[in-house]
Amino acid sequence: MPTVDVTSTPLTPSARLKTALRLTRWMAAHGSEAAHVVVSFRTAQPMEYFAGGMPLTTFEDDTGQNRHARWASVVCHIHPDRDHAYRAELAEEVRQALGLGTDTAHLTVRFQPTQPDRVFYLESGSMTSAEPQPAGR
Repeated sequence: MPTVDVTSTPLTPSARLKTALRLTRWMAAHGSEAAHVVVSFRTAQPMEYFAGGMPLTTFEDDTGQNRHARWASVVCHIHPDRDHAYRAELAEEVRQALGLGTDTAHLTVRFQPTQPDRVFYLESGSMTSAEPQPAGR
């Protein structure tokens, strides 16, 4: 169950939907089950996110929502077997999906390899392990 957690400047609901759909489609095209892809968004509060000791969220930040992030910190929880090429392509897809293309934008994408046996999800009223089950079960 690949999961993408985005922390960024405020985004409009339509921008979040477009980003989530784009990332879900990309992951589905690369072998993930679309229904298992989870994308979540969190807006950073003023003076909460710093890079190089400088705040990227200040009290003077515009509180309006935008179509594109001005900066983002993203954590992708993916299967440990995904190789460097997959991670590099996914990082670029995240950048494009968030609309970060200017020289002044800030983006970090971190990958957390996650074993399927450490993920459980609700299915038909009970918690189910994401670990593939042996044949015949």
